[in-house]
Amino acid sequence: MKNILILGDSHATRLGYSSMDWFSSNVESGTVVHSNSHYETKAPDENGFPVFMKDVLIGYQDDTSRILMSGHSGRSAYSYDFLNFASGTQKPILEKWNVEGNIFIPWLGYIDCRNHLPNKELKNYVGAKEVVSKYIDNVIKHFDKCKVVFMEPVPQFITIVTSSWRFPELDPDFEFEERHEQYLNFVEELKIQCAERGLPDPINTREILGTDMVESWMQPKDSLHNYLNDHMKQEHYDKILSYIYNKF
Repeated sequence: MKNILILGDSHATRLGYSSMDWFSSNVESGTVVHSNSHYETKAPDENGFPVFMKDVLIGYQDDTSRILMSGHSGRSAYSYDFLNFASGTQKPILEKWNVEGNIFIPWLGYIDCRNHLPNKELKNYVGAKEVVSKYIDNVIKHFDKCKVVFMEPVPQFITIVTSSWRFPELDPDFEFEERHEQYLNFVEELKIQCAERGLPDPINTREILGTDMVESWMQPKDSLHNYLNDHMKQEHYDKILSYIYNKF
């Protein structure tokens, strides 16, 4: 049986939520809920501001595959802490996953491209090269036995509504062009540095989605406020899940 763990930000959570429909439509039999738990955890952001973030673990398996999706809303590639952000149901899974034969897919970086890399006035600012270097180092430090395949973050959304008016430090508002430029820098560095370290090429989300930017027609509207937030419709997460299920 192939064992796949995808760890990312809220896009991994959305991938997990949409996976139930995908599995029921695309896998003939034997699919069961492996684990489905979520909890709130209070953690500081990169600048030390406290914020509540949701951590979600959702998994499904059939006769040939087990896929777990570990979602950590708001977490960045640069500062993700496997020891402190993993707790509850997730901690023993992360601790035991690093064994030969398992596949680990890190899927962080969206938050870096959205909130931090465009903000060159940040104290102790670092660019895409340094962010990716620390990200890869952190991953291979904790997952040096299983197979590691990085996945490019979800592209930046042309249209999003931020809460910068209320939480400017946590949710800054940058023009799409600024965010898109940093996204391209990030994915290029990810490809270069994976090659330098002898790791497989990152999974190319741009090819899977057929675009390097997310347009408004790809987004659902927030059910409460009727605005476009930065998540995709289920059909686009389905493309990613289908690729991973059939690729590995």
